[in-house]
Amino acid sequence: MFTIAEALLLLATDDDKGTQVSTADSMEYGFTGAILSELTLMERIELQDEKVVVIDRTPTGVPYFETVLDEIENAKKPEKIEYWMDRLPFKMHNIKKEIIQSLVEKGILKEESKKILFVFNQKMHPEADGRVEQEIRSRLQRIVFDNETPDPLAGILLNLIKICNLTAEVFGEEKKETAEKRIEKIAAESEYDVAINKSIEQMEAAIMIATTTAISMTVLNNTMPPNN
Repeated sequence: MFTIAEALLLLATDDDKGTQVSTADSMEYGFTGAILSELTLMERIELQDEKVVVIDRTPTGVPYFETVLDEIENAKKPEKIEYWMDRLPFKMHNIKKEIIQSLVEKGILKEESKKILFVFNQKMHPEADGRVEQEIRSRLQRIVFDNETPDPLAGILLNLIKICNLTAEVFGEEKKETAEKRIEKIAAESEYDVAINKSIEQMEAAIMIATTTAISMTVLNNTMPPNN
């Protein structure tokens, strides 16, 4: 079994090189949105007066879920989604290591070291077992092009694929426009939302808006010419 964050990382990783594909935008925000979304679906966090609060501290068994829950629980006061979308990405370097380690332990990725300038070691994580990623890709293809009904996890993953500029990587450049229109239609119809309650729907909407805004601002800042 894998999480939304793990699926997103697999889709954003070059299978042979073990590095992030160049087209993926601001993945730290995508991972943040994925983790907050899944914790919401697990009913571990929810919105109360527009603030994110921990409502169930039963161990999840997922190290990076525990890391994020600790951050939210140890905050001086309850904060809005936008606060966590600003704060958590700065901690995503270590959280991403935990996501990768989970995939290594499951035998999906492997860890290799590569010498940089003959001195520095760089860790790479190419695929060890491509069947899981292929299964994810096949399911997403069926949802987008064959009208298979998505469950909440798949619906969230599709939204994050579009937000993080991974649509062409997952569905092919020639099908990107068609896939994005279909993803927008799926999100608008929210057929999978019948399985979750209203507070979770509200939380999901807030997370997706905050993730989209954060990534859009980062991309805009990175493309603006420097001030003279």
